[in-house]
Amino acid sequence: MKAKNLNKIITKNNKKMKVFGKLIKKFPVQTGETKNGAQWVKQNILLEQDNQYNKEVVISFFGDEKVKKLQDVEIGEEMMVSCYVSSREYNGKWYHNIDGFTYSTSFANMKDAYKNDQDNNNDLPF
Repeated sequence: MKAKNLNKIITKNNKKMKVFGKLIKKFPVQTGETKNGAQWVKQNILLEQDNQYNKEVVISFFGDEKVKKLQDVEIGEEMMVSCYVSSREYNGKWYHNIDGFTYSTSFANMKDAYKNDQDNNNDLPF
């Protein structure tokens, strides 16, 4: 697939991606301070997807409100996470971020609704 076509797929839906899976682990909350002196808080979660390969994905949530909301989710609970995927280069190596901005645990019919929405998109190049 040509890069131009792949970029069209990735940027569809405002560069947002939805990940469905079961919460496997909540990593410890991390805190720090920016160069400007502002405080930040972050928590990573590990989701196990329904895929045959590459089942596990770590998603980061930044900000007090998002991290506090994550405390309500139990290990083993199914969730749909809306996130942004980005990459950056540092010293000749590439690193990826998957930053969650919202999630839902009202999982009933979400997969089917999302799949039907994706099936109805006729402007994809394949």
